[in-house]
Amino acid sequence: MTTRLTLFTATLVQDSALSVSGLDRESSADQPFAVVDGTPTLVGRGFKGAAVAMARRFFEPLPRCVSEDPARCTSLRRSAWEFADATPSDRPTPRVRAGLGIRHRTGARAAGVLYDREVIPAGTRWALTFRVDWSHAVSDAEGSEAEGILGYVLGQHWARGRCWLGGGAARGLGWCHVENLRAWRLDAASYDRWVESGRAQLPPALDTMPIVEPTRSWCFRTLDLDLTFGEYLPEPNGPAWGLDMLAIGPHDTERSVQPTGDGAWATPSWAAASAAPPDALSTDRAILMDDNRPLLPGASLRGPLRHAFSRAERAAGRAVQDPHEVQGAVRSDDPGGQAFGTVEKSSRILVRDGRAGEAWAAAKLHMHAEDEFSAGSYGSAKRDAVRVLRGTFPTQIVVEGCARHDVEPLVSMIDHLVALGALGHLPVGGHKTRGAGWGRWRAKSWTIDDVTKTRSWAPPPEEEPSPPRSTRRASVSEDRSRGVGSARVRATRGSLSHVSLTLGEAVQEAQTLLGDSALVAWWCDPTIDLTRMGPPATFGWQWPLDDQLQVDEVAFFAERSVWRAARTVAGTRWVFIEEVETDAGHTQQADVVHTRARLHGFKRFAAADTGEGRVLLREWHVGDTLLGFTLTKEGP
Repeated sequence: MTTRLTLFTATLVQDSALSVSGLDRESSADQPFAVVDGTPTLVGRGFKGAAVAMARRFFEPLPRCVSEDPARCTSLRRSAWEFADATPSDRPTPRVRAGLGIRHRTGARAAGVLYDREVIPAGTRWALTFRVDWSHAVSDAEGSEAEGILGYVLGQHWARGRCWLGGGAARGLGWCHVENLRAWRLDAASYDRWVESGRAQLPPALDTMPIVEPTRSWCFRTLDLDLTFGEYLPEPNGPAWGLDMLAIGPHDTERSVQPTGDGAWATPSWAAASAAPPDALSTDRAILMDDNRPLLPGASLRGPLRHAFSRAERAAGRAVQDPHEVQGAVRSDDPGGQAFGTVEKSSRILVRDGRAGEAWAAAKLHMHAEDEFSAGSYGSAKRDAVRVLRGTFPTQIVVEGCARHDVEPLVSMIDHLVALGALGHLPVGGHKTRGAGWGRWRAKSWTIDDVTKTRSWAPPPEEEPSPPRSTRRASVSEDRSRGVGSARVRATRGSLSHVSLTLGEAVQEAQTLLGDSALVAWWCDPTIDLTRMGPPATFGWQWPLDDQLQVDEVAFFAERSVWRAARTVAGTRWVFIEEVETDAGHTQQADVVHTRARLHGFKRFAAADTGEGRVLLREWHVGDTLLGFTLTKEGP
């Protein structure tokens, strides 16, 4: 069986809240979540970036059909990895998570560093669909490599909790894992049945996940630890010396209402002991909750770790930059930047959010400021605030790097800082000078999940290009693709003076070269326009009539030529490719290949239904490069 496509499906489960930025809309958050048609959406390119970043850790070099080298400027190839957008199984409501900067020297809030972002709460489940299209590989060996790399990333790392998505992964957001991972291989016949059945009819799933062994070593060190708050007992059987509390405030929009969740709440002596607490309390200062339990954000752990590290470095006579004093531009040679990351280099220390366990308790405490002369309540300075009185917050720290000499110094540094927490000298959260945040850090042993290089792999040599894959497969599936000969083709390029290109302007430009009656079909990619009330037409068989529709890319197909235009940073550029009868100047000899394709009509928020049916592509191949294509006719 010659594989045409490998399909992966899985369920993504959030272990912490998730932040994925989308378009600005009517939201008070500085970083709104990506929402499409009222539904939170994880965009496929976000999955692609996370998967490629994880693959680069273990595979060097990556096949070009997975991801191109950023330094390459010519002969670019399309990726064989295709990631669909994902939507949640239910419809969660985005919540607003506040963030702020703390000065290292004083522990006070840094000026101008207060922001918020919309997040999807932990526990949300998303349906995932990934594909490896073997037709974009130059050989079956490269296609098998691309398939195995994705299977390795999904099965050996994402399934084990090393899936970091969106923003703020080093500060606890976007920690996920996948469940129910399955894979299918489709040949040309089963691929056609799958498409024609509306992507419902699949062959039997693979018994084992297709994977390939890594070609590069990488180190993962994981530390599980618990932060415990409650009675302070220097001796296990002795009397309590005090009470370690926790105060982590929510966003300002939630600070006046405190959900009671599923914990125990202290009640005054005059209240009935059997009375159940209400669902919510009115307060001046609430605590941050994740569903029914208090939350300790990873940022609230990572910040104290970095601050304690900076204090130790300064005490040893070494200068450490405070990111808030240099507007985030920490030098690459700064000790803090090397350990906790800079703008140019991501941190190798990741800290996950911690959610309280079942046995947690809280209370709403009444407070006031005392007049120093009368010892009475000072003016109107009477308030209340919620504190966690008892609770255990399990969390996790991951240190990663390409070699042991990169991660072992960071592991030793984390051990030293966690030892301070074990002594109760590393407070977290707010109101540290008022009795909150002085919990105990109880760490387990480090887990070593190092990846060892077990093989080498070399990409196919580029100096010996192979014929187009569609031509090689003509004998296997004559119905899908067949070579029909060769032709001389000429490509003419130019630019337009239009800053923004409308469909009507594109029609006028195309008709000067194609003629009024030569059109077979047209297609466009419309510019995002939130003022439109209905989805625009993006494909048709007659010249379009929507003159005012702004487009980012457009193509007009004739029987033996095509005119395309696209907006770029350098302006609107166009190309006209046509077959010519004689060997005129600036022409190329191209192989002509006919490829069967289909129109899959479906409802989209940004485009009208294109309808269903077969189309026939007329492709021009020059060497191993697809120069372009046109639609010759609607296929049977």
